Amino acid sequence: MRPSEISADRVILVLGAPRSGTSWLAKIFDSHPEVLYRHEPDTVLRDYDLPWMCPPEQVPAYRDAARDYLRRLFDTATLKTAGSLPIFPKRHHGAVAAQLRAGMIYGLRAIEQVPGARRLVRGVPIPDLFDVAAYPALRLVLKSVSSRGRARLFAEAMPGMKTIFILRDPWGQVASMLRGAALGKFEVEVPVQELLTTEQARRYGLTPERFAALPSVEQFAWNWAILNEKAIDDLAGIDGVKVLRYHALCDSPLVEARALFAFAGLDWNRQTEDFVRRSTTFNGRDRYYQVFKNTQAAMNRWREELKPEDQRRIQAVVRETSLAPLCPELEI
Repeated sequence: MRPSEISADRVILVLGAPRSGTSWLAKIFDSHPEVLYRHEPDTVLRDYDLPWMCPPEQVPAYRDAARDYLRRLFDTATLKTAGSLPIFPKRHHGAVAAQLRAGMIYGLRAIEQVPGARRLVRGVPIPDLFDVAAYPALRLVLKSVSSRGRARLFAEAMPGMKTIFILRDPWGQVASMLRGAALGKFEVEVPVQELLTTEQARRYGLTPERFAALPSVEQFAWNWAILNEKAIDDLAGIDGVKVLRYHALCDSPLVEARALFAFAGLDWNRQTEDFVRRSTTFNGRDRYYQVFKNTQAAMNRWREELKPEDQRRIQAVVRETSLAPLCPELEI
């Protein structure tokens, strides 16, 4: 039995914006010994026939194709999707299988550092080395930062699946995106065409002309507001959905993690508790992409990074939207 054959009620979809805590949240789930994790497989196996910003009225037309796509994503096991670090012991892996798989992942990651070798190792399959049918308690967790616009489409395509949407405060989100752009991690431009096709953008009168005239900080703030609002609007009224505030996870990581596991049908375990404690109290070198942090410091870093006037610009944007009640930090 392949991962693609797993029943929908054993699937957990983690969605959120880039730099919103999705990797940390997903790794909390991955730390459970009965979880099979797929890290952003929709960036490895893309489907351009499905709309990125799927309007609710178009969901029925794409539902079957989306279900097939999700199933193919479950089977997409490459270095990126099945080899993200850290690696945790699993109940479905014996000692030999665990060592073979870990050795392959670490070996490919070492080769990846050789100039020109990244493309060669990117498509190498990472075998799961177990039969899904033999582990009925197994949960499959899939994490994506590219599918907010498909949130309702995916939820309706696979009834019974649990969907967790994590929302980070806009100040931390914008500050982190600006920092990443300065470090050359990704493009600084906001995806205007994608943004302005949404009903949410029209709701606030965001025309191309108005958007282009805004300072970059406000463009990033509107990007945060519109795309997150669309996902939350689209998921409203669907069973098996939980909206999680990144701020709440940082403030009470063990409490929130326990509640998330109960929501997903997973028992609590010592391995996860140890990971949560280690990943929230890290005092080493801060790197842009990592799940080990001092979460309290990371959560409030924006207060030093953003100029006061930029903080107020973001605040003004949020006040216009329906997301304001989800931002108790609004009074800055």
